[in-house]
Amino acid sequence: MATLIVEDDQFYGRQLLEFLADNSIDALRAQTAEEALKIPGDRYDAAIIDVMLPNDPNASGISVEESRAGFLTGVALARRLLKDRPELKIILITGDMWNSESEHWSKSQGIPLILKSEGRRAIQAALQSLGVIKGMPRPRAFIVHGHDEAALLQLKNYLQNTLHWPEPVVLREQPNSGKTLIEKFEDISGGIDCVFVLLTPDDATVSTIANQPRRSRQNVIFELGFFFAQLGRLSGRIVVLYKGPNELPSDIQGIAWISIDDGVEAAGEEIRREVLPLITQ
Repeated sequence: MATLIVEDDQFYGRQLLEFLADNSIDALRAQTAEEALKIPGDRYDAAIIDVMLPNDPNASGISVEESRAGFLTGVALARRLLKDRPELKIILITGDMWNSESEHWSKSQGIPLILKSEGRRAIQAALQSLGVIKGMPRPRAFIVHGHDEAALLQLKNYLQNTLHWPEPVVLREQPNSGKTLIEKFEDISGGIDCVFVLLTPDDATVSTIANQPRRSRQNVIFELGFFFAQLGRLSGRIVVLYKGPNELPSDIQGIAWISIDDGVEAAGEEIRREVLPLITQ
């Protein structure tokens, strides 16, 4: 049996599909209430539904008043589905704007209501509580990188083939879906358990002429700062892998990192120790 995803955001919907696939769960996707209602109920036994969804009252039968002009379309849809299938397992998801009506209704029905910003772990916990997921899925990683393609490939290979994690996320491989760079980061970070930052000596500077070290790409430093702010420096979810000689901005001097001068595989045990809490928590 499968899980139905009802989500109109292409980017976030894709993340949910990949998350379920990583846990060997088949998934169906609908972007509107009317699309969801057209899918036969015997094709899925659980549903993840966004609270705010597009709704065509003529097509779905859900009135503007019932959907609160679209702000509670997901709640109205969940009501319809439960009326026909009281045993259906439902999770509601919502953006950062919390709606007291959706919160009150979900609590009264014993339905998990999760903020998208709470991320993959919150959805995972809800799915586990409903019995949809058995056991703990492997963590999902994001790789921040510069020009060192060999280091990037070594790290991907280590995560997938040694730690047996799902394929890590690399920003350039993700669809833009009309989003700005910051919006992509914000959406991606909500579904990420761990970030690996490759600080490699990529860019030449004026000081390089005087035989001073090269520096990491500025986008790498920016993304490192972004994820420290987003995930918390002390969360244990950011692992910095350093390759030298490398000139670093003074603002990030003192950060602990793991040397990969001899390759990622050689540093494998240090990396494993850093991410062990993510596997065992």
